[in-house]
Amino acid sequence: MNVQMMDGLLGASSNIKLAGTPMSVYRQATDEGDTEKMKRALGYTGECTEKAVKYQEKLDEGMKAEAKAEKEKAKLEQEAAIEKLREEHKRAEESTESGRPEGTDLVQLSEAAKAALKNSQPVEAAEPVSSEPVIYTPTGEVSAVPAETEPSVSFSA
Repeated sequence: MNVQMMDGLLGASSNIKLAGTPMSVYRQATDEGDTEKMKRALGYTGECTEKAVKYQEKLDEGMKAEAKAEKEKAKLEQEAAIEKLREEHKRAEESTESGRPEGTDLVQLSEAAKAALKNSQPVEAAEPVSSEPVIYTPTGEVSAVPAETEPSVSFSA
């Protein structure tokens, strides 16, 4: 909210409230039948409402200026975001041109390591060891595996 908007809001509000006093005088003069007093009260009321209208116009101008400033700010933020994306794409293109994706490390092997790799024999996969299952007792000793028996279920009512 800018200064112009605040001034317009306060001015319009206070002048509308001020117009209430001469309007009450106008009503009182209507009851009494005093036309001169009624004219003066309506004059004051008119002045207050005219001032309120001027402040309303000031408020409208302030709102237009605020909306324009917000649009410019949004446009600048959008341009900054677009520029940031362009830079990121440019960096990504540069990193792919160098032959490796962005965010990866480059590893170099020495000549001695390359020679050691050529001379070494490939490691053969070991055969898996087949063993019987083992059951441990609560004391940690190995116990014999019980012979498999048919499972039995009993129900009692």
